[in-house]
Amino acid sequence: MTNFHGVSLSPRAWCKPIMLLLFLFSFLMADAQKKISGKITDADSKEPVFGASVRVKGSSKGAVTDDKGVFTIDAPKGSTLIISSMEYGTTEVKVEDASSYDIPIKRSVSGLNEVVVIGYGTVKRKDLTGAIASLKGADIKTEGVSNVGRALQGKLPGVTVESAGGDPGSGTRILIRGVGTFNNADPLYIVDGVQVANINNVAPGDIESMDVLKDASAAAIYGSRAANGVVLVTTKSGKPGKAVIQFNTNVGFQKILKKYDVLNASEWATVSNAAHDAAGLPRLAIAADPSQLGKGTDWQDAIYRTAPIQQYYLGVSGGGETAKYSMSGQYTDQDGIVDVTGYKRYGARVKSEATKGRLKIGETLLLTREKWIRMPGGWGGQGGNPVGSATKMIPVFNIYDSTAVGGYSGATGPVVNVANPVAQLHLEDISYELTSILANAFAEVSILPNLKYKFNVGYTNSFGNTDDYQRRYVVGGLFAHATNDLSQTKERTNLVLLENTLNYNKDFGKHSLQVLAGYAYQRLKYNYWLASKTNLPDGIKELDAASGAATVGGNSTESVLLSQLGRVIYSYDNRYLLTASFRRDGSSRFGKDNRYGNFPSVAVGWNLSNEKFFHADPRVLSSLKIRGSYGILGNQEIGDYQYSAAIASNINYVIGAAQQKWFGAIQTAFASPNIKWENTKTINAGIDAGFLNGKLNMSADYFTKRTTDVLLEVPIPGSAGSSENPTVNAGILQNKGFELGINYGNKVGVLNYSVYGTLSSIRNKVIELGTGSQQIFGGQPTHHGASTTLTEAGGQVSAFYLIKAVGIFQSQEEVNAYRDKNGKLIQPNASAGDIKFLDANGDGSISNADRVNCGSPFPKFEYGLGANLSAFNFDLNIFMQGTSGNKIYNGLRQDLEGMNLEFNYSRATLNAWTPTNHSNIPRAVINDPNFNTQSSSRFLESGSYFRLKTLQIGYTIPEFLNNKFKITSMRAYISADNLFTITNYSGYNPDIGRTGSILDRGVDFGHVAYPLARVVSFGIQLSL
Repeated sequence: MTNFHGVSLSPRAWCKPIMLLLFLFSFLMADAQKKISGKITDADSKEPVFGASVRVKGSSKGAVTDDKGVFTIDAPKGSTLIISSMEYGTTEVKVEDASSYDIPIKRSVSGLNEVVVIGYGTVKRKDLTGAIASLKGADIKTEGVSNVGRALQGKLPGVTVESAGGDPGSGTRILIRGVGTFNNADPLYIVDGVQVANINNVAPGDIESMDVLKDASAAAIYGSRAANGVVLVTTKSGKPGKAVIQFNTNVGFQKILKKYDVLNASEWATVSNAAHDAAGLPRLAIAADPSQLGKGTDWQDAIYRTAPIQQYYLGVSGGGETAKYSMSGQYTDQDGIVDVTGYKRYGARVKSEATKGRLKIGETLLLTREKWIRMPGGWGGQGGNPVGSATKMIPVFNIYDSTAVGGYSGATGPVVNVANPVAQLHLEDISYELTSILANAFAEVSILPNLKYKFNVGYTNSFGNTDDYQRRYVVGGLFAHATNDLSQTKERTNLVLLENTLNYNKDFGKHSLQVLAGYAYQRLKYNYWLASKTNLPDGIKELDAASGAATVGGNSTESVLLSQLGRVIYSYDNRYLLTASFRRDGSSRFGKDNRYGNFPSVAVGWNLSNEKFFHADPRVLSSLKIRGSYGILGNQEIGDYQYSAAIASNINYVIGAAQQKWFGAIQTAFASPNIKWENTKTINAGIDAGFLNGKLNMSADYFTKRTTDVLLEVPIPGSAGSSENPTVNAGILQNKGFELGINYGNKVGVLNYSVYGTLSSIRNKVIELGTGSQQIFGGQPTHHGASTTLTEAGGQVSAFYLIKAVGIFQSQEEVNAYRDKNGKLIQPNASAGDIKFLDANGDGSISNADRVNCGSPFPKFEYGLGANLSAFNFDLNIFMQGTSGNKIYNGLRQDLEGMNLEFNYSRATLNAWTPTNHSNIPRAVINDPNFNTQSSSRFLESGSYFRLKTLQIGYTIPEFLNNKFKITSMRAYISADNLFTITNYSGYNPDIGRTGSILDRGVDFGHVAYPLARVVSFGIQLSL
């Protein structure tokens, strides 16, 4: 089933249909006539309603209102206009002699007519039974400099969004309802029906809606890929009517939010001398006279800058009665706050749809090219990347040395090998370019009035290319690279999706029925190539120019997923709701005996407010619905071919007196033929309520999520003959949580306002793990620190297990008094001023066996709070979010407050303990005989924070100026992102995020960080 015939994606195959559609669009636009015009407004707020549908009853003629609520349509006298919009009821207007109409329409209670995307279809919110959180394109409009993922942060209950770093073009890490696996915990991303790796390259201006499927009832239709939740992104479609042109631009500047407060040259020398004196060691020559050193080099100032960012978006949409289109282009140029780094993105999107009789065809084509200029990851020293090196580099050294190869100075002498961060940035060029193609085409045939068949073809292709060019250099006395070297890596991921679905929709009497049945095929293929050479001539970056050693490599993997799916949605009298779905998936990632998994779900809902006995005053309680669901989801996110043994070839050896070469192979990984699907069972109970005539709306959910047969690597001894740990089903995880979303909107005089908030609280627990006593360690915070997190049965995922620091010995008498039950000194190497550690197990010594549970990286709750206000032509949008109760391990602080190694220190060390200064910072002592700097609770901090994420002030020019300038609307705004953060965390950013293993969660690897930036920008949103 891996060969396909008759499906062509070549330019020639697509050229004729595209030209035909464009010709049809031009003809329809030219033929449009303006006979009747009107303006549609909200009956309560008097604000214009954008995107409302206007249709002539009994015909296919239609139009859509623009940004001012205005429409034009050809309709004869005596006909009836039907006006409808997602959040409003349907209104009918009789056409009389007048040629212009002002039509107020009433907002439906709680937006119950709003359409929600649920996967392979849509449903009105009033008929919804699953736990789904939604964000509309208009909600992203008030964001400043942002990507799509960050627009979700704090706005959807149960959806945790963290930054993946502050570097330009960085995406986000999204967790839906906690962590249910030790493997890839990312949700499934679907853009216009096609699976993608992430949504970071989608332009915010292209978003029509984003719907997050959280419970099994909502997500089970995606079966084996939905255990971590589903994020559905629907891009904008054209609407019948005249062409609408939208142009958005945003230009701003970024500046680092926070730097580490480290010592200048004379301060460092003072602390260094004290540390050497305490250890009885000679002072460093470079620190001999602190008074002569001055401030020295500020390495952080040397790498950070105020960086510009600019974003542009241009969209055109429109259509006629039988065809519609939407096209857009985007461009982003973002310099990084760290010198040299940067990001650029170009994108284009085309989406169209045409209907001819019973046939409807359409397509989406999304093309993006992204390019990152990245920092080096480190040169093998203990400074880490340039951000880490800038904090730890000793300030007595200079930046430049014109006599050195490469032109840069660096550390010399008996100090730690921390690299010159400026040299790192300028002597190694790392670029990554990614070209992404998303194509989706469908044909839908109305077999019967209520029965439709749809064939959908999806295709994605991402091609990434990394170039790493390292110049020859001698940087100080610790770093040298004799040749110019070039390494090139290429990766390609290709996905093909074929879906056949039947949809039956029927309303009869008080009954409403939707039935879906389908079959899907998906193939994913990955290819990897590597080539590198050494000794290139200066200034030339071509592999063929190199004369040194060469390295080549490459591999590929392929997986296939076959699926059958079905769903029934039933409603009786808008009171009783039922949704049932089933999906059966077969994955090539499992052996033949465990290849298939079944994923059913069922959900019910009861609209109590539609019952005859419901007599609540709508001014108090206007709507009420309760929901409940149960379902099973799956997870197959492991590597390919894990069920079979891995064999390495070319393992050769010599034997016999003649030294004959024998060719051989060896098994490098054991087979795991019995591995099978992870299964996640979810129970959800929810309530939706509206108050105050629908002005106040609330949605609350409580869920339990239990994942069985968790796939994890079980350690085996190397003597077993395998270099890798086999993957087995050996764990059970549990998540329980509560989610609340609330919003209120009203109008007081000329002031329109709305406020909204979200609250989520989720707890996880490891029920079983491996053999029962297995422990998984993670989160090594520094180059030399021990692990900080522990995952084991009975505890939380990645809980912080640390030796507990309980204070500082204030005298030698206190050291001598700290003994075990047998009178033995517990810390025999300690002196006054050293850290006192808790002997938790009572064995009379301090070791890793004394680690205790010190907290969780997962917050007790997280929240978001926003407000939108408008009066006259001004608007104010503000959004705040934060977390509470989580812990962060500050790895960079562990280095900077150590005073045991020869690099720079935190300014806090100026207050180090001395016999005359009894502080909470231990004494300065090189070599640290008491291990004051070991991984301990000393460096574990509160991760709670409150952030003013977005503050935006806008002004929309009045209508008379629109007419004068012949535009539809124009809004200008000033926006500030990450304006301030209130937190006790001393690191760069409490929203540390970072992609990587879930076992490292909450550990701030400061030596490889990229700080977050504050952004102030100016933007214009123009419609024609």
